[in-house]
Amino acid sequence: MRGRRSARAEALWRERLARFESGDLTVAEFCRREGVSQPSFYGWRKRVRQEGRAARSQEQQDRSTGDSKEACSFVPVRVSGLSAAVIELPNGVTVRVPLVDVEALRTAILAAGEACGEARPC
Repeated sequence: MRGRRSARAEALWRERLARFESGDLTVAEFCRREGVSQPSFYGWRKRVRQEGRAARSQEQQDRSTGDSKEACSFVPVRVSGLSAAVIELPNGVTVRVPLVDVEALRTAILAAGEACGEARPC
C-alpha cells in the first residue's frame, strides 16, 4: 500500500512541478495556490531532479559501455576460422575455446551466461 501511495504522490508532484515550470509564479505564490508548503515543494523538486539526473547518467553509461538490459540477453559467439569459437562478453573480455572440445565450449558458454546474470541450463 505504501509503495502505491508513494508512486501516486510522486506522479502528483511531477505534474505539479511541470505546471510550476510552465508558469510565471514565484515559488511562494505557486505553493499558496496549490495548498502545499514551500519545504515540500523544494524537497520534491530536489528528489525529482536527482532521480532524473540518475536515470540520464545510467542511460549514458549504458550507451558508452554497451551495457543495457538487452546487452546480456544474448552472448554473441563467433567462430574464428575452423579451430576455435570466440565469445565476446559485454565488458570486452574475449574467450577463445577450441571447437574440438565440445564440453569446454559448453562450459564457456554457460560461464558467459552466468557472467551476464542469465545462467540457464542447456
